[in-house]
Amino acid sequence: MAFVGLGTGLAACDAASVGEAGTQIAAPSVCVELAEGSYQFADGLFIPASGIPIEASTKQGSEASPLQWAGRLQDQLRQEGYDWLSIRERSGIALIEGTITDEEEKLSALEAASTAIRNDAIANDGARIIVDMVEIEGGPDPVGMPVASLPTSPSVSACTAAFAGVLDGHTVEFSASNTSISDETMPVAAALGATAILCDRYQIEIGAHTDARGAESFNQRLSQTRANTIRDYLIKAGVASASLTAVGYGESQPIDTSQTTAAYARNRRIEFSVSDAEPVASEPVD
Repeated sequence: MAFVGLGTGLAACDAASVGEAGTQIAAPSVCVELAEGSYQFADGLFIPASGIPIEASTKQGSEASPLQWAGRLQDQLRQEGYDWLSIRERSGIALIEGTITDEEEKLSALEAASTAIRNDAIANDGARIIVDMVEIEGGPDPVGMPVASLPTSPSVSACTAAFAGVLDGHTVEFSASNTSISDETMPVAAALGATAILCDRYQIEIGAHTDARGAESFNQRLSQTRANTIRDYLIKAGVASASLTAVGYGESQPIDTSQTTAAYARNRRIEFSVSDAEPVASEPVD
């Protein structure tokens, strides 16, 4: 897709530029190649529909353009009463931020922000995943906080720490069939997805573990199904499929061999490991 940008008009490279009152304009021009997609044009600039990445804005030392969908929806939500809420876009991730004193108001704000994003064509196209980074005064860190700690080009150790941070005190639970993630733990899955998006230059293994109750063969199949379910979710969220490997370990790697309810709960877990090995195409194991 190519356009000519003029001081008073805009046209395709093979067409005349039209200014005010429909008059053709003869002026010096530059033909610019643009990738396919949706753009906004203002003040002589093409702005991608998903906005300028936060890293680019930071490098240029300038504030985010008001044409970005994140800033536009943030203003809209503040006019609706959520004057403490902020929306930041990073690599196709919508980070919902702010500090509040009430859990109920936090949930209301997250729902309002998610609805605003999904109901806006440009925002919905630009945000592949929505992450909770809203803090409650005096409460624990929000599940998405480790995502904010990742730099522009995270190291293996930084990615490993972010995955561990998301899962610290949280877990991923599944539907009865184990083929989808439960609604209750979807915020955890979203934070894991955001971490994976920022770290998919590396090889990421999703390891699923069970406790020792039940037949060993059943536990092996169960853990593989759960690992595959998370992998499928991450791919739909925009993570490069070649970077992901799903492995079911069954009951083979317990972290607590006690025969107690607490031990069973600790052994039922999801773990992420990150390496700088060359990513290879992989398919989930049945």
